[in-house]
Order: sequence, then structure tokens, then C-alpha cells
Amino acid sequence: MSALRLRLAACLGLALLATGCLVMPSRGTPVIVDQRAGRFWSGDGRLLEVSEDKRSCRVAVRDRSLVFVRHLWTDCAHVHSASTRD
Repeated sequence: MSALRLRLAACLGLALLATGCLVMPSRGTPVIVDQRAGRFWSGDGRLLEVSEDKRSCRVAVRDRSLVFVRHLWTDCAHVHSASTRD
């Protein structure tokens, strides 16, 4: 029975890893996302896409659980260049 549980856990882990829920994407520009845009563990994220009207930005940020990465659209006013933190 434990071998079956181990296989099930491995399959579930691989499925989450394959869908991008656990790993921060390597593509995109490093940015800081304001806490006003949502509830995240940290504001460190990746800018993935900008809408045509340049009002909405799609970002990837780490969830408060520290496990999952959320991809969401937010107002570009809440997204700042990571180089401004220096």
C-alpha cells in the first residue's frame, strides 16, 4: 500500500511541477509588485506580459503559502522595476 501512495504523491508532484504552479518562471523581467495588488509572500515577481493599452500587467508572484506561484493580471501602477530597490 505504501508503494501506491508513493507513486500517487510522485505523480501529483510532477503534475504540479509541469503546470508551473511550483516554480517561478525563468522568462520575464524581474519586478516588484505592490501588496495593494494582492496577498503575496513577497513582492518579488516576474513581469510576463503587458496589455495593449499598457494598463494591465500579467505577473508571476509567490503565494503566501511559499509553495505555489500565482499568475495574475494586475494594474501596471502596482508593478515596479526591480532595479529601483537599490
